[in-house]
Amino acid sequence: MLEWASARQRTDVKEANGLSSVVAPAEPRAPERKPIQPSLPQAKSEAKSGISLALGGGAARGWAHIGVLRALDEAGIEINMIAGTSIGALVGGCYLAGKLDELEDFARSLTKRRIFGLLDLNLRGNGLLGGLKLTARMQEHLNGKTFDDLKKPFVCVASEIRTGHEIWLSSGSLITAMRASYALPGVFEPVVCNKRVLVDGALVNPVPVSVCRAHEQPLVVAVNLHYDLYGRAAVIRHSAGDLVIEKDAQAADQKSHDGPSRETRLGITGVMVEAFNIIQDRISRARLAGDPPDLSLQPKLGHVGLSEFHRADELIRIGYEATMAHIADLERMQTVMASR
Repeated sequence: MLEWASARQRTDVKEANGLSSVVAPAEPRAPERKPIQPSLPQAKSEAKSGISLALGGGAARGWAHIGVLRALDEAGIEINMIAGTSIGALVGGCYLAGKLDELEDFARSLTKRRIFGLLDLNLRGNGLLGGLKLTARMQEHLNGKTFDDLKKPFVCVASEIRTGHEIWLSSGSLITAMRASYALPGVFEPVVCNKRVLVDGALVNPVPVSVCRAHEQPLVVAVNLHYDLYGRAAVIRHSAGDLVIEKDAQAADQKSHDGPSRETRLGITGVMVEAFNIIQDRISRARLAGDPPDLSLQPKLGHVGLSEFHRADELIRIGYEATMAHIADLERMQTVMASR
């Protein structure tokens, strides 16, 4: 229609100028070239490498591991292997055994009163707590489970109390291995496993990155629960005054103030736990400096005490949020490793 109108207009102009009274046949016009649109590449599903997790120890702070695993599952990040120390072994083992929901329900149900009911005091043994009540709870869901029943490789790290050797448990009873890995010296009874007396693995390897490396895992992600506990200042210059025992210092402090002292006594268990806390922090810094992970997740948990198991809701949320903040980095690293 437009071409016809254009030809008609050109003929009328020619007639008006007296050039011709015959309409010349219009020459065929070349088809208009349309701009070439660059072909967009079709979206392809990029291959991604799975990750291996090194779940560190931290007593009550270990509930944050549940949030970490929830975030990884939500983001669709595949886990090829888990190495766990102390409560990291407990959470990692329950996850690979398909019992994370049961563990989370148990953690969220804990109150101060219920925690006290789970403590079985054992003043005549090698630890203040026998741990039989906690073991009984694990047997409700994991009785008879072995490492062979797990779909992915799993290693629990423990320490041999007589020799100081680092013990990697990767076969046999799952409950025995997890129980040995969180047997805090002086608090829980040691576990005798094949003639070896085993205690908490955090004494030798608080964040077991080296275990994942030894299994030739290409992408190792560590979860360090002690990162912000004491800060980086390891040495402080101080002047020694007169010898004062802690209880005498507190008595003097109470006399010099109208109200009670702000600092409370740690007690035997508190001193043991805090000493163990310092050991974990220093050892983990040294070992991670020598064998760093590809990515380190460091939830801010310094305000949570080692015995505050009743704060599971808060700890799980912190672990979840800390992991979600690094999902983009994880996905990028997975793609890079898969392309090699």
